[in-house]
Amino acid sequence: MKSILEKTLFFALVALFVACSNDDDPSPVVPDGQDDVIYVLNSGDWKSNNSSLTMYNPTTGEVVQNYFEQQNGRCLGNTANDMIVYGSKMYIAVAGEGTIEVATLDAKSIKQIECGAQPRYLAAYGGKVYATYYDGHVARIDTTSLVVDAKVKVGRNPEQLAVCGNRLFVANSGGMDYNTELGYDNTVSVIDLVSFCEVDKIEVALNPANVVSTGDGVFVASYGNYADVPSALQYISKGGVQYVLPYACSQMTEICYNSGTLYGFLSQYDANWNQTITYISYNPSTGKVESPWIKEEQKPVPYKVCAVGEYVCVTASDYMNDGDVYLYDTDGVPVAEIPAGLNPVKAVVAQ
Repeated sequence: MKSILEKTLFFALVALFVACSNDDDPSPVVPDGQDDVIYVLNSGDWKSNNSSLTMYNPTTGEVVQNYFEQQNGRCLGNTANDMIVYGSKMYIAVAGEGTIEVATLDAKSIKQIECGAQPRYLAAYGGKVYATYYDGHVARIDTTSLVVDAKVKVGRNPEQLAVCGNRLFVANSGGMDYNTELGYDNTVSVIDLVSFCEVDKIEVALNPANVVSTGDGVFVASYGNYADVPSALQYISKGGVQYVLPYACSQMTEICYNSGTLYGFLSQYDANWNQTITYISYNPSTGKVESPWIKEEQKPVPYKVCAVGEYVCVTASDYMNDGDVYLYDTDGVPVAEIPAGLNPVKAVVAQ
């Protein structure tokens, strides 16, 4: 595992240097005895108070389940949804508790920020952490005082958000209105980070949920209505211009962006509820589409996908049993398999 450690350590050092230039602590201190590690966030069952962290040490291969509980004497709570590492802290959106858990890089709790709504997803930039609230707002958290210093109204039931330039792109799903006359939303809110005001609302495909930034624009994955409106993938430039993507990747639903390439998968069901998984990658610079991008015969049945250092992570879950996390390099070569908790939704590198 030494090569994994060296690569992950390099990425983590670079990422922390860039992030910390604008954060609360320009020289974060690694806790004594802790190497760079990977944390897996497990959301658990809805309303079951069993969200958890899995800690994986690439140096030793050690895996520790319920790591947050071991460090704090309590569990994370009900339905943790997202996690990021920014500067010297980790931030965890615990939707069912209506809180954002702030912890040190060895998972010791610093503060629980009361949101007054369900926090869904997180992003960070310029010494601030941004969180979507399912009540239709984006909150801004100061990383020094750890208080919400502003909120802005966006669309209905916002999900993922991503920073591109000095703007924040927010997917408005309208997911809670699926069975009402309103139905799903189909917009992406654009927030100016200087004024912290919504400056644009861009119409996209129905039920947008996932947004990732390339630095020059954002990819937006929409789920459709799970019936006669299919999923769709779109690309929006910083200026709000939408581009047509190759058909082969036009319906990807779960996505992440790493080393200039978009990675993800498309999950489809037939009339008999037989599932077909297609792993797809897309390089916007070259236009190359690769399917499957995973270079192994036995591929996991995926739940989520995310970038972890310079690796691509696929989480697997059957919603009933503890899941697993699979790490691949950007060429799709398997690197490691990590046993996780129930419904693993995100993995991050912490050092």
